[in-house]
Amino acid sequence: MTNPAPRPSRRVVLTGSAAAALGGLVGGFGIGQITTGRAEAGNTTDPAAPSAGYRGFHGRHQAGILDDAQAHAVFLGIDLVPGDLDASGQRERLRSILKLLTEDAQRLMSGQGVLADTEPEMAVMPANLTLTVGLSRTMIELIGDSLAPDSLGPLPDFGIDELREEYGQSDVIIQLCAEDPTVLAHAVRALRKNLRSITTVKFEQRGFTHATSSRPAGSPFRNLFGQVDGINNPVGGNREIAVFGFEPGDTWFPDATTLVLRRISMDLDSWDEVDRPGRDFALGRRQTDGSPLSGNQVQDPVDLNAVNEMGLPRISAHAHVARAMPHGAQEVLWRRGYSYLDGSNAGLLFASYQRDVAESFIPVQSRLAELDALNEWTTPIGSAVYGILPGVAEGMYLGQQLFEAAGRS
Repeated sequence: MTNPAPRPSRRVVLTGSAAAALGGLVGGFGIGQITTGRAEAGNTTDPAAPSAGYRGFHGRHQAGILDDAQAHAVFLGIDLVPGDLDASGQRERLRSILKLLTEDAQRLMSGQGVLADTEPEMAVMPANLTLTVGLSRTMIELIGDSLAPDSLGPLPDFGIDELREEYGQSDVIIQLCAEDPTVLAHAVRALRKNLRSITTVKFEQRGFTHATSSRPAGSPFRNLFGQVDGINNPVGGNREIAVFGFEPGDTWFPDATTLVLRRISMDLDSWDEVDRPGRDFALGRRQTDGSPLSGNQVQDPVDLNAVNEMGLPRISAHAHVARAMPHGAQEVLWRRGYSYLDGSNAGLLFASYQRDVAESFIPVQSRLAELDALNEWTTPIGSAVYGILPGVAEGMYLGQQLFEAAGRS
């Protein structure tokens, strides 16, 4: 079994970017050269071994969680085909799916096609492909009744939501991200072909952000409103603490975490009619560079007590940044969002990773739903919650720790 990487100390969260993140924009608004020969037929190299342009599969945590976002993403939601199986049969079907996903992920992330791949050449490019797998609360309870806490969903009803069933909860989520859309498209199709007989596709949501070459690594991106999005996202050890907590017992399962996936529709046509001061007022930050209205630099703290020369607040109480500001370190989220554009339909795939949905995501989202100036132009139309499985060592399959904890190894 591989040696786990050292965890950040408990002091890390009290210093550095975690403190800055308390004043950040939390709500979600605001690759090398091509090589060849890696997926040749008969390749016997370790499919999990990482090299330049490829992400390692094995480890304490799954890839695609703590990583900075790649340029392209697909969130693939799948459901088990019920058939006439009892709970035990469905449980074994889920185990088979997770074993298949483990094998496929190892191969695809190393630049190899899946077994019996009809287009293995499409997997070769070093595009930093990652596959991240999570389960709904129902699927976790199928493995073991006591494994899933109440915080894994469903979310409470938020008054601003106009949710559509086609973007709702699925049994399994597979987040696939890559720098190259061709590699990503092949990976999605390979998984869908292999799972076709035992699953149905609930949704396939595609998103994008800036190309890696167009911005410094780890920097915020501009969403389709033109706003700088992801300011003061936690970095380094603070990111790991926000996602996995201080200790293994801080999440619903050791080395696991949670994902809230929200599809937020953005009314670009109405937004076009808003002048620049109005846009800045609604967000609480300047569209030009993302700096808060209470400061001059993008990393200046958001000061809700700052007033202008007339004694009026520089940042409105219902500005997005004011509503989204975390009330303590426990509400700091790792936002790994992507824009989407489907004809005239545009918006944000808001992927929020946090150690605990009830303590981290729900308080922030409740404030936004109650009174956020951006609600005039945004509408959540999809929502789902998943328990993201812990990483695995060589010879293990995703979810194996849960089956063993439930006494069903």
